[in-house]
Amino acid sequence: MTSVDIKVTSRGVLIPRPLLAAWGDVEEVEIEQREDAIIIKPKGSQGASAGDRIVRQMRADGLVETLPWKQPPRVSSEKRGELAERLSRGKPLSQVIIESRKERA
Repeated sequence: MTSVDIKVTSRGVLIPRPLLAAWGDVEEVEIEQREDAIIIKPKGSQGASAGDRIVRQMRADGLVETLPWKQPPRVSSEKRGELAERLSRGKPLSQVIIESRKERA
């Protein structure tokens, strides 16, 4: 945990801006009051945009690629449950894999 020199003024609590530099270009913060501390963090919408900036930079540096195919569609939890029920009949998948490996050996 970092120790911080803060100032309490009539405008509020002043925190040195360099302490927030690790968050990137944050314009708004959220304040959460807990019993033992007050937590200051980037505002929810800012966190997502910071993540987007990081991915864009990683893409520019060649660390992340855009896949040439479409991502599979999202499946609802109800549909996943139906598929799990349908596919769970018979042998467990692990057993099918073990048997297929024995056949190839």
